[in-house]
Parts: sequence; structure tokens; C-alpha cells
Amino acid sequence: MKCSNCGEPIEEGRLFCLHCGQEVQWVPDYDSFGNLMEQERIKKEKKEREEAEAARKRAAAAAELRRKKKKRKMITLIVSGVILVLAVVFALVMKFQMDQKNYNDFDYQMRMADTAFSNRKYEESYEFVQRAVALDEENVDAKLLLAQVLVHLEKEEQAVDTLLKLIEEQPDEAAAYGQLIKIYEKQEAPDKIRDLLMGCDEEEVEDKYAAYIAPDPVFSLPGGEYAEEKTLQLYVKNDKASVYYTLDGTEPTSESTLYTEGIVLEAGTTVVKAISVNEKGIPSQVISREYVIEFEPPAPPQISPSSGKFTTDMDTKIYIIVPEGCKAYYAFDEKPTKKSKLYDPSEPVEMLEGTHTFYAVLVDEHGQMGYPGSAIYTLTDGE
Repeated sequence: MKCSNCGEPIEEGRLFCLHCGQEVQWVPDYDSFGNLMEQERIKKEKKEREEAEAARKRAAAAAELRRKKKKRKMITLIVSGVILVLAVVFALVMKFQMDQKNYNDFDYQMRMADTAFSNRKYEESYEFVQRAVALDEENVDAKLLLAQVLVHLEKEEQAVDTLLKLIEEQPDEAAAYGQLIKIYEKQEAPDKIRDLLMGCDEEEVEDKYAAYIAPDPVFSLPGGEYAEEKTLQLYVKNDKASVYYTLDGTEPTSESTLYTEGIVLEAGTTVVKAISVNEKGIPSQVISREYVIEFEPPAPPQISPSSGKFTTDMDTKIYIIVPEGCKAYYAFDEKPTKKSKLYDPSEPVEMLEGTHTFYAVLVDEHGQMGYPGSAIYTLTDGE
């Protein structure tokens, strides 16, 4: 058995413990056994309490650990959130600053406008190029791109206004003329192309777009007064251009009379207006000349014989000298008209007896009557 005091083994028959001196009770003591049972119960309860306390402490420690972990997690989340918010705010601030910088950066706006235009995002390109023009109102490239974008947005009139203003500011900007010509070609407005290039004094621009410039028609006769019928010739210094003209004072177009042969200028006033139209259908400016044809009236005709006294036994025939291309009319004692007697050179006129005034007048090939000539004859009997 073992010592109840120290727990050391005790040989059977010993009355006390050699280790601690505790008396050994070999005969069961029911009171001591009861105490032992009580002690065991107490130890068990103590152990249970200790285990429960240990379990409670472990649970508390675990709970504390969880709380601390949760707290650390919460702190981590809060810190992460704060960092994220700060990062977002920082990014927004940087973006705002960058946007502000880009918004006021001409080169950036032009790059973005070019890129959007290349990708056919014309609305987007329009926003960027508008800003670029606002940043640098003198920049030619920005205005040229703006005009191109406006055309693609079907705002041709705004594009035309932009280009015309640019040409007014930069008369030698050939690219602006080129864009305008394309717009006018699309609008089928050749007159506008003519007016545009006629208003240009820049030789380089004229040379570049020479194919769009129709040469002015040339008149073979200067305007003015002529005393005889004339034939007017029209021509151009370009074999591929055609000439159209009017004679009634109206403005010529490609629907007017096509010039193919000389124009006969008749008596009176004739206003000839002409244009040339090149192979692109673009007309020249209108060239106008006024011609006044006033034929000189025929001089009084020569009458033979001269005035005098004659007798019937003399040659009493009257002759009128009629120039080539003219006719002669005659009458006695009154001035002749075109309704008077027509003189026939093969049949001279006979004098009348008595004293009479013979009148003769010439009418030229144009029907113009001259001044009359006259002679006074006195014819008496020759016996």
C-alpha cells in the first residue's frame, strides 16, 4: 500500500511510513475512508473547477484573440479604406490637374482631334479642334482641320465661312483654296470656284489651281463704232475650252449659243457678251464689248449731162452713175424715195419738155438711202 500522507510505498506489516513517519492504519477506518472520499470529491471538484476555469480562460483568450483579430482586421480595413480613399482622391486630383493641363495644351488638343478624325469620330474630333482653335486663333492647321471636320458633320456652310475667313487672313494659304474648291465642286457651283480664284492675287495659288481657271475669251475687234459691216471672231488660249455668247445683253452661260464661226455685226448697236468654259465646267469672267455699226450714206449720185438748155434735136438722155452694190431711184420735180422709179443703166431716162428738175438718189446694199443729186433741164423744140 502507499502512505496516505506522502504517497510512498509501505511494506506490508509496517506501522508507520519510513519516509514521513505517518502512522499506517491497516484496519480500515471508516471515518478516514469518508474523509478520503470527501477529499477525492473535493479534488475532483477542484479539478473540474480548474478545468472549467482553464476552459473559461482558454475561451476568453480565444475570444480576446478573435476580438483582437477582428479589431486588427477592422483597423486594417479602415486603414486600407483610408489609403484607398486617399489614393482615389490623389488620382482624381492628379487627373483634374492633368485634365486642366491638357485642356489648356494646344498640342494635346490637336493630337486628340487628329486621332479622333482618323478614327472617323467626327463629333469627338470637333470638340478637341474647337478647343485648339480657341487656344491658338492664329494657327492655320487647326482651322484647316476644323473645316474638314465640319464638312464631315454636314456643316458645309460653316466650313465655307471658316475657310473664307482663313483666306482673308492668309491670302497665300493654298490648302484653304483647295478645301473650298472641293466643297464648291460637291455643291456643283463652278461660278463660286471662278469668283474664288479671280479674287486671288497670289501667283503660287493661281499656278497650283490653274486647271480650275478658265481663260477669258478674246475678241478680234475692239468695241466701238464702225462705218461698215464687220465680222467678229472669238477665241481662247486653251484648245479644251469652249466659248458661249449672247447678243441681246443677257449674261452668257454654258446654255447660251456656242461659238463656232464669226459673228456678223449688222447695222445698229450690238452688245456681245462671252465666256469660256474649261473642261472642268468652270466659266471665265464675262467679257463684254459694244459695237455700233453706222454705215456712211451714199454720196449724191453723179448725173449726166449737167444742168442746161437742150433742144429735141440734141441727145436728151439722162444718165446716172451707179456705184457697185447700189441702186438708183429718180423722179422729176420731186425728191425720190425707194418707191420712186428704179433706174436701169441700160435704159437712160428721157428729158421732159419744158423746164424740170431731175432728182436721183442712191440706195446702198444695206438699204441705206443717200442724199439726192439733181440737175435742171430746159428742153425745147429744135425746129
